[in-house]
Amino acid sequence: MNMQSNKLELIKLIADIQSEELLDRVRLFLKEVESEMKASDKPPALSKEETELLLKINEGLPEEVQLRYNDLLASQSDETITEAEHEELVKLIPRVEAKSAERMRYLIQLAQLWNTSVDEVMERLGIKPPPVIHA
Repeated sequence: MNMQSNKLELIKLIADIQSEELLDRVRLFLKEVESEMKASDKPPALSKEETELLLKINEGLPEEVQLRYNDLLASQSDETITEAEHEELVKLIPRVEAKSAERMRYLIQLAQLWNTSVDEVMERLGIKPPPVIHA
């Protein structure tokens, strides 16, 4: 027996109840059951495609590359970057930009899947656009 037929059968039984006190108890019980059902509702599961996209979006550069890139940016910002470090930074920029472009492609795909904008997806995921850096 499915949930819909159970509900219909319960409604028929309730309609036959003559006692007002019993009817009030049934109403209270049904409200409690409904509250429990709402409370136990699990959040919707992600599809395989959504899960794969989220994993790809969260995949960054290798840690040592990201740390070195951050150090070089900090040196550049402090105006303490050496010529050799600047050349290293210039060589890293295409790699970082490629990773950012790849991430953006995945964000676009997820936005299409969710029927929303990339900005909305980024907001929901807590992703902030990176600052513009001039090398």
